[in-house]
Amino acid sequence: MKLPWRYILVSLVMGLLLGGSAGVFYSRGIATAWTPKSAEMFLRRLDNELKLTEPQRTQIRSFLSANRDRMAAFQEDIRKTTRAEIRGLLTPDQQTRFDAMIARHDTKRKKQESR
Repeated sequence: MKLPWRYILVSLVMGLLLGGSAGVFYSRGIATAWTPKSAEMFLRRLDNELKLTEPQRTQIRSFLSANRDRMAAFQEDIRKTTRAEIRGLLTPDQQTRFDAMIARHDTKRKKQESR
């Protein structure tokens, strides 16, 4: 009678591990695809709750767009500063490997952003 419970337990653990792994793997793609749409989703929520006029929607849309661009520039500045600080701590060999790692990361990030 103990044998079926072991199979059930093993199956449950395997399912949790596979499901968790798949969730982590796919969540990155979902996050990058969802982020550009978040401003429009926020505007729709404002419109639904506040019953915005067309001029208000237009102006809020422009605010959200301008601030998204400013935020992206701010994030890029932080990214460059942090990388320079980390690079300054590394040996020349580590710096070479770090530069290659960053190049791979940037290529992957730009490919995801272009989707």
